[in-house]
Amino acid sequence: MNMDDLEIVNEDWKGNIEKIFEHFKEDISYLYPNNNTEAFLTEIWSESQGAFDKPREIQVVIDANDKLYISVGTPSFVSFDDQEEQLAGMTLPLKCWIHTHPFGVAFFSVTDWRTVHAWESILSSAIVLGNNEYMAYDMNTKIAKKVYYGVLTEAGPEEPEEDDWEAWDYSEAVTEMGEEE
Repeated sequence: MNMDDLEIVNEDWKGNIEKIFEHFKEDISYLYPNNNTEAFLTEIWSESQGAFDKPREIQVVIDANDKLYISVGTPSFVSFDDQEEQLAGMTLPLKCWIHTHPFGVAFFSVTDWRTVHAWESILSSAIVLGNNEYMAYDMNTKIAKKVYYGVLTEAGPEEPEEDDWEAWDYSEAVTEMGEEE
C-alpha cells in the first residue's frame, strides 16, 4: 500500500489497540474468544472503522512473546508492504493473525486462505473481524467458529407457531420487523 494515500484521523490508533491488549493480554484466548478477547477485537474493529479517512483493513499479528505487529491497508486489502519496519523483532511461532473486513462480514476470503496456508507451519490461529462478528480458526484442528456479539438492544421477531416452523425464514422476519418501524 502506498502510505502517501493514507489519511489518519486518529494518530493514536495503534496505541489504543496496544493499550487494551496490555490490559487484557493475560486472559486473551484466540481459539475460543472470551469477553476480554472480544473487548480487544472490538477495539481493533473500531479503529478499522474510524481511525482513517475511510474504513480500512487492519491486521494485528501476535507473536510468541505477546508482542503486537500492526499494519493498515486499503478498504479491501492489508499487508506489511511499505510497513516492513513493523515486523522488526517478531518471534515465531505466531499465536494469532487478526484482520478486519471493513465492509462488515467475517469470513476467510481467497486471499485470506492464501495467507493462512502460507503461514500454516508458524501460526496457531487466525481471526477475521466483521461488524459485531468474528470467525476464529484453529490451524491445528481446522475448526472455525463464527460468533455474533454485541449489545442487544431489542427483541428479535416473534417465533412462528410450531406448524409453521419449517417454512419460517428468520432473515425475512427480521427484514419485515424493520419495515414496521
